[in-house]
Order: sequence, then C-alpha cells, then structure tokens
Amino acid sequence: MPRAKSIWVALIWLVSIGPAACRGRAPADGPPSDDLSVSYGVDSVRPLSGFALTLPGKGLARVLLQKPWRGDPYGPVGFFAVRPTAETRGELERVVREHSLLDRNEEPGMTAEGSGHLRLTHGRRQAELSLLSKDEGTRELVLLLDGLIGTAKQRPLAAVQVRSKARVDGPNAVVDVVLAQLGPRPLELALHDPKSPGGTLVLRVIFERGGRLADERIISPADIAKLASRGKLPDGWHSMGPASALSIPLPLVRLPPSPEQVSLRVEARVRGRLGQQTADLFLSSAPAELEPEAPAEE
Repeated sequence: MPRAKSIWVALIWLVSIGPAACRGRAPADGPPSDDLSVSYGVDSVRPLSGFALTLPGKGLARVLLQKPWRGDPYGPVGFFAVRPTAETRGELERVVREHSLLDRNEEPGMTAEGSGHLRLTHGRRQAELSLLSKDEGTRELVLLLDGLIGTAKQRPLAAVQVRSKARVDGPNAVVDVVLAQLGPRPLELALHDPKSPGGTLVLRVIFERGGRLADERIISPADIAKLASRGKLPDGWHSMGPASALSIPLPLVRLPPSPEQVSLRVEARVRGRLGQQTADLFLSSAPAELEPEAPAEE
C-alpha cells in the first residue's frame, strides 16, 4: 500500500506541474526565428518601385533597390544591408505563426502595377503569398518587411545618387551631372560599353513647370560615345570607391519654349555591380531651378 500511494502522489504531482512547465514555450508548430527565411520583391511602374529583400534565417538582411524607395523619389539606389534585431525577427515569427502563413500556397504574387513575390521558407516548408491579398496576416507581414527595407536604406553597402545643376546659355542649358557613391564598398558602374546590351549610361533631361512635364531631351548614345572618346566619361566598367563622385558635363541641351520658371532634373539608368550581383539602377536628381546666364565678359 505505501508503494501504491507513492505512485499516485507522483502522478498527481506530474499532472499538476505539466501545464506550468509548458508555459512560456513556443508552440510546437511555430517556426524559430533563426530558421525563417524571407524573399520579397516588387517591380512596378505605378507607383515607381523596384526592390528585392533577402532575409536569411541568420545574419544580414540584404536589399537591392533598383528604383528609389517609397517617399524618397530622388534618393539613392543600389545595394544595402541591415542586421535585424531580435525584436524584429520575433515579430516576423509571431505574424507567420499566428496567421499560419507557412500553410499558404497562393498564386505568385502580383501587384496591380507590375510583378512581385513574397516567399517564406522554414526548413522543408515553403509558402508563396499573394501581394494582392487583403488578408490581415499578409498585410502585417508586408508592413514589417517594408519597415526593414526602410531601415536598410539608411545603411548602404554600395549605392549611387545623382545630382544635377544647370545654367542658361542663350537658347541652351549647360547641364552638369554628378554621380555620388554613398557606401563603404566599391561600386562598379557600366558607363560606356556599346557592345553590351544595357551597358551604357542612359540620361534623360526633364524640364518641369509647376511640377509637371514641360519638355524633355534624351542624351543620345552618340553623345555618350563622344563624352567617352574625349575622356569626359570612363569607358566600360568604372569602379567608384567610398565617398567618391563622378562629374559628367553634358553637351548643350536646348531649352524649351518660354523657359521662365522652369526647373530641371536628370533621370539616369546605369548598370551597377557589387561582387557577383549586377542590376540596372534607375535614379533621378531633385528638380532645381536654372541658374541665370553668366554675364558676357568685357
């Protein structure tokens, strides 16, 4: 009898501590944050957007911005990275677990403006989420990922920004373009390579009046070639070190009719490379008023 009583006491004790022992543990089906990987990207025209976020289970989250990030149309583009905090990873894990996002198998993500994708990986489990989904879990996950991209944007690895200024010269504008490198790692840019599709810098001069398009001028491939032949533009791939800048004096650009109160900005497309990763980058300088014509020399 004493032995049987001891067994019953032990069983009662195990039952009583069982729930308490399990309290605070993550659900068995919940993915640990260091095993959850995310791939998220969009390429659209309206609104202008082009990015790719790669978030592995551990380490840095890497972001490629091919087009300026939302709310900053004249900001840098290129290659960025950020180390997610434990809190950020925990929030991502929570959203994925609470909304069972790893159980999804939707059509490849599309946006109303272009293509996109949102993929989750946890061990052997994979999920594809639609960017058109109005599901609360998907929307919450996208907001977290957008926030991570916004943070990464402040930490360029190798990124480029374009600035421009122009002054009136009779019926023309004298335009200077500057490509500035913002990251700590060297960024290679393909500036003039007519033998390689997309390997030559493309420049478009935009005249605006009251924030609206007034006129535009395309800098022709022949003009780009002339700049290269005269040493004003490097041939082939050009490596830009940290905090470096490249100034490009454009050929004279004819002003639009009634150029008063006209501002000018320059759009550029250039192929960039960091290590083994290559991408076409689209960027724009901020609009600036034309400087007045220089007085004639006496």
